[in-house]
Amino acid sequence: MAVGLKSRGCYETPGLTCLRSAHIDLEGLVLDREVRALRDQFLTFNYAKILYNGLYFSPEREFLEQSIVASQKDVNGQVRCRVYKGSFSALGRSSETSKLYDASESSMDEIGDFAPSETGGFITVQAIRLKKYGQAKADAGERL
Repeated sequence: MAVGLKSRGCYETPGLTCLRSAHIDLEGLVLDREVRALRDQFLTFNYAKILYNGLYFSPEREFLEQSIVASQKDVNGQVRCRVYKGSFSALGRSSETSKLYDASESSMDEIGDFAPSETGGFITVQAIRLKKYGQAKADAGERL
């Protein structure tokens, strides 16, 4: 039994391809790595599957879309890029409002409350990004 016909086509979108590449590069600066991993491993795959199967008007699509929107709420900034002979390169990126990366907090030698004896348990190391997340929420006047 046939349930329908599908048309497959290939369309070129060089502008959107460059914009997406720049956005992904910016996410590397401002998006929490665990949120990004969940988005890439679960949300993106399932969202594409839902759309491919024609289920745009479905509760599962709405759920996934809300998760994608939530992942993007702090993604902003600028990306300096170059397009040359069909290739795209991100040359630099910056964001004034999202400061997940801090060189002084990325070095175990410079973290004041980190003791090398704690390397056996990764909870203290994991807490670094969670403290940063909590501080950003507090600075924005939001509750955890």
